[in-house]
Amino acid sequence: MEEAATSERSLSTALGIPEPAAAIYLFLLSRRTATVAELTAVCGLDTGRTTNTLMLLRGHGLVLQAKVLALDGVDQWSAAEPDHALRDLLGKRDRTLHDVRVALPGLQERFRRTHDDPVRHNVIEHVRGWENVGTRYHQILRDATDEIALVDHGPYTPGTAPTEESVLERGVRFRVMCDPADLPQQLVDELAVLKGLEARLHSDVPFRGIIADRRIALVTMDREPQNATAIVVRPSPLLDGLVLLFDTCWSRAVPLGSDTIPLDGQARKVLELLAAGLKDEAVARQLNTTTRTVRRRVQEALTALRAKSRFHAGVEASRRGWV
Repeated sequence: MEEAATSERSLSTALGIPEPAAAIYLFLLSRRTATVAELTAVCGLDTGRTTNTLMLLRGHGLVLQAKVLALDGVDQWSAAEPDHALRDLLGKRDRTLHDVRVALPGLQERFRRTHDDPVRHNVIEHVRGWENVGTRYHQILRDATDEIALVDHGPYTPGTAPTEESVLERGVRFRVMCDPADLPQQLVDELAVLKGLEARLHSDVPFRGIIADRRIALVTMDREPQNATAIVVRPSPLLDGLVLLFDTCWSRAVPLGSDTIPLDGQARKVLELLAAGLKDEAVARQLNTTTRTVRRRVQEALTALRAKSRFHAGVEASRRGWV
């Protein structure tokens, strides 16, 4: 009984027909003919559903109907020869699937145009629940075709997902920028072995999220290991700002694994004054430059040294012999 049920499910799945239809066809294979009443009793359907199911099977060429001279004059049904009937049906399904494959790129493009149109849809989509945030993240990764820019900060969760590895295997440029504070060595090692991945450190990472193909971004709205809330940003001035922010930070970030940074005379002097405990404004006056320039130098040093404070950066620079 269990084997028969399995056969019905298998045949139903393979041919794309309902299980009752598969059950009737399998029953008729073991009989020369059967009446609607007999099929109704065997398959547990009412007369109307049995008749409709037989019409469906006949439309697929799987059963035949013949008037037989009998005392009651009822219709008799028989199974069509499987070698021909099933071969024809499978051929039709193959042609249908081929047509779907041919149409798929156009359907995808229509979907993308609709969902990327900020006039017809909101620029910002709110995503709630860590499972939904994770699903949206991996969906954006899978859809990327040119470039992924990923920004991350603590608390970190080591472990590279298969989706991220598949992005690199497709030849998509993948850049990762991390905050060095509390960055676990395990994650550093995992990033270092990924072929093609570009990873840099920046001590003031502004957000956690990804930007795909410069046309869509996901930004988390909390600092939990498993983010429970996020926003998806579509083409807009806001997305342009996120892209510009990433590019600016990336240009000032230090490659992962580098242990030295080039220090010109001004940078060395900034580090010396930091080690002495001076504030940015005081350093700027000492060097006859702007506070903005001093802060940029400080940012570069903090990133390169993985330092959590200006004083820490000065101490680290002295320990390494940079000043």
